[in-house]
Amino acid sequence: MFNNLTDCRVQSFFIGITQVCFMPAPVGDCNTCCPRDNSLDVQYKLFTRSNPNSFDLIDPGRPNALFRTRFSTNRPTVIYLFGFSEASTGPSTTNLKNAFLARAEYNFISVDWSRLVVFPWYISAVRNTRYMGARLAEFVQFLNSSGVPSGSLHVIGFSLGAEAAGFAGKLLNTRGLRLGRITGLDPAYPGYSLGGKENHLTKGDAIFVDVLHSNPGIFGFPQPIGDVDFYPNPGSWIQPGCWIDELLKNKELRYFYGCSHNRSWRLYVESIRNPTGFPATLCRDWTSATASCRFKIDGYMGFGAQPP
Repeated sequence: MFNNLTDCRVQSFFIGITQVCFMPAPVGDCNTCCPRDNSLDVQYKLFTRSNPNSFDLIDPGRPNALFRTRFSTNRPTVIYLFGFSEASTGPSTTNLKNAFLARAEYNFISVDWSRLVVFPWYISAVRNTRYMGARLAEFVQFLNSSGVPSGSLHVIGFSLGAEAAGFAGKLLNTRGLRLGRITGLDPAYPGYSLGGKENHLTKGDAIFVDVLHSNPGIFGFPQPIGDVDFYPNPGSWIQPGCWIDELLKNKELRYFYGCSHNRSWRLYVESIRNPTGFPATLCRDWTSATASCRFKIDGYMGFGAQPP
């Protein structure tokens, strides 16, 4: 068992502009794992227009914890969970936070669970999504008891974060509560391809589940799993601009690592700024070579998505 704090402290390095979190051992229940630390493993960091760059820490274990922060029950609330090896200061969190706060008055809660999804321990990170889901369900119950109805919450998860959001939704359903919306940004596929809908994000985990698939069959889930599923460009496993020659030509090597996978949150950020920027066509059989699926606007991908 790792008991030395230096062995279990998150370190970071950069691949391009992406800050990658690393630990010599994973956090979990195994004999060689770093022990869980509830004060560090999951932290809820609140950003608002009053504090766009410095967070208020929401500690659900403290009396009146929500009202010790700049949280307001009069604003809509977004909860964001990043993906594997990311940091809470990474580009997906920062860009989503900035886009929401630029759009309107929001409570933007960044879930810092970097210790649970550190590089290179992907298998442990997959296991920890269920643990994170349980913690998030408890947090939603705390918010609900503090006057923030679970049905008003919008949870957004990228990659592993989307799967953790799904597990939270499943647990809440058994406790008589439902999340209002879960947006899955290219939900993680490796580790979730087997076992059926109880083992990954799926429709029913919230009142409305919308999914954006930008790297289907590689890092992201290929099958439609939400109430509405969007396949940009259309369903390419490598997105335009992410081929190596295009990255070289456009001097975008900073996005070489998981370019198409990361495109999901980049597209979503753009949709917050422009909710009608990605018109979408409903196509029941878009994978078939004989499908007759002519373009017409049936809805919008991203922030402006609506239930069918």
